[in-house]
Amino acid sequence: MFLLPAFALPFLLFFAIRRLVRIPRGLLQGRLHVPEHRRQMLGLLGTVAYACLLGSTIALVVALSRVALASHDALSAYLSVGAYVLAYPLVYLVAEWIFYYAFKESPEAAPAQSRP
Repeated sequence: MFLLPAFALPFLLFFAIRRLVRIPRGLLQGRLHVPEHRRQMLGLLGTVAYACLLGSTIALVVALSRVALASHDALSAYLSVGAYVLAYPLVYLVAEWIFYYAFKESPEAAPAQSRP
């Protein structure tokens, strides 16, 4: 049960950091926008999901770095971060689900498809 999240963790961290960088960049460049329909609710949910994903990512990286630096009793150190490792995939999944509905690509930013 513990091995699957541990194997997926590096990939999830990569995708989360990539998403945490692309959302503000896309909003500032006009590539992403919050849909007009339920704008206030989706904007608030997107902001909360972004903050939760950012906080969880920072907490996980700090906890893993503490374990890496702990030279005494490594087993108990790894077990202490078990909750972070097991909860992070769920946090990422919920945040991505909210991002799917909260942020849409702008029609102007979508690449034009050429027809032969």
